[in-house]
Amino acid sequence: MDTSTYEILKECNSGCRMAVNSIEQLVVYLKNQELQELFSKYKEDYEKMERESIRLSEGKLQEEKFSEKAAETFAWISAEVKMMFNDDTSKIAEMMIDGANMGIKSITGKLNRYSEAEKESISLAKKFEKTCEKMIQDMKKYL
Repeated sequence: MDTSTYEILKECNSGCRMAVNSIEQLVVYLKNQELQELFSKYKEDYEKMERESIRLSEGKLQEEKFSEKAAETFAWISAEVKMMFNDDTSKIAEMMIDGANMGIKSITGKLNRYSEAEKESISLAKKFEKTCEKMIQDMKKYL
């Protein structure tokens, strides 16, 4: 596997893991049933893309799964502190929008930098980007 393809898949995998972790962390604060169902749907979508990134990487990403624990821990602490002070639905939607925007920026940067990556990895990255964009649209009504 070439470096470009690997970098695209690694970014997809990381973004999906962060999304799943954020959803799992924030869903416990949700009081809105409709939003809980939406979170569940997006969690499934991100988990599928994460599995696909591992498959396309021929398992190489599975071996690196623990390498980003520091970033995940920081994100977890940051979200926990924010939720201690304001656990309403609009704050949760805002945090998910912020996270999705970060995911879009990072995957778009990788797509621009590694445009020669294999077609399947680019397709997965674009699917991740579109999922983030859709989630932003879905979250807006909860602001």
